[in-house]
Amino acid sequence: MNITKENFRKAFLIFCWGLYDLANQFFALNIVSLYFVRWITIEKATPEIFYGIAFGISTFFIAISGPVLGAISDTLNRRRPFLIYLTLLSVIFTIILGASDNIFVALLFFIVANFGCQTATVFYNALMVNIAPKDKIGLVSGIGKMLSYSGAILALYFIKPVVLKSGYRATFLPTGILFLIFSLPCLIFIKDQGEKRQINLISFLKKDKIREIFTGLKASIFGPHTIPGLSNFLKASLFGFCVVNTVILFMSIYATKAFKLNEIQITNLIAFSTFFAMVGSFISGYISDRLGSKATLIATFILWIISLSLGAIVKNANLFWLVGSLVGLSLGATWVVTRALVMQLVPAEKTGEVFGLFNFVGYISSIIGSLFWGLILLFFAPLGETGYRLALLSLNLFLAIGLIFVLRLPKANNQVS
Repeated sequence: MNITKENFRKAFLIFCWGLYDLANQFFALNIVSLYFVRWITIEKATPEIFYGIAFGISTFFIAISGPVLGAISDTLNRRRPFLIYLTLLSVIFTIILGASDNIFVALLFFIVANFGCQTATVFYNALMVNIAPKDKIGLVSGIGKMLSYSGAILALYFIKPVVLKSGYRATFLPTGILFLIFSLPCLIFIKDQGEKRQINLISFLKKDKIREIFTGLKASIFGPHTIPGLSNFLKASLFGFCVVNTVILFMSIYATKAFKLNEIQITNLIAFSTFFAMVGSFISGYISDRLGSKATLIATFILWIISLSLGAIVKNANLFWLVGSLVGLSLGATWVVTRALVMQLVPAEKTGEVFGLFNFVGYISSIIGSLFWGLILLFFAPLGETGYRLALLSLNLFLAIGLIFVLRLPKANNQVS
């Protein structure tokens, strides 16, 4: 009976933890990928490069603060307070996102909201060590992402009536509220483990301490006692996430420009892709635990190359559903396998620090990817639809380079095999 209760408790905590993945999809999809970007670029006729710059600025601050806050959380042995405060920051600024007609004020609010949402994932990911059995890391990561993409489907269909009735701007308030509601189980029930350590925060944040943090991170990657495989893993992630984040940011715009899909078709396409992302999340987590994370990540990169190539070549809108399914599988697998790799490579006492570094790499890739996309489109603007297709095809360059670093990952101790 005690075993049954303990198993139920563990399953309940995994579900509560995974619900946060579901919750932040309301922001990631409705704000970052869909309605805010469409409000700015289509309804307000703002060039995509401005959205790319705003996203890049937000990402820069996320990238810089992630390792520092992660190191502080490791020193304190506490991640939950950071998760709570950053989530609330994102929720508040999401709710007031459309409060001003001034595009630059809206972009400023977006920068803050995105900072809160994305930086919170450092501590959400680090909390996985408290709930995931060591031999089920891939599966637990997959469950989280499966719930994440369930959240994307909910976000699409909860908000769809709002956008059809009242427009893009009306979606920001309910998105913030739903983000908060679905994040509450994680914020309430997932606790930090171990004794809380005390630090003098003012002393900790002095310039020499900040330098010491980044020096330590550099030593972890490149030093004589570096974590095996970490350097190549981060390089592979940098190039891979250039593609992932660019697709997330501009997928709906691409569907409109290259395939002339209307609002309802785009909503249905994203829901369709998201279903396959759920499938990819669960299957890739299972395969990663059985066949090894390295092999699974190689297959994921190859699937991305196939997906982007088809998306750039096919012109029949019906075939774009095939592309959407492949992109969904690729998205789901990417997040699951990379997160599992971090957990497998890194000692538990360094998870906050390295997830901060992992986010740093991911968000630097966001800056590179979004600016690359914007610049390519500026260059190919005279080509119209063909320019968009060439921009999508050009993303394969990042994948080819990233695949080289994936192949260099070691095969040892069943960690990154």
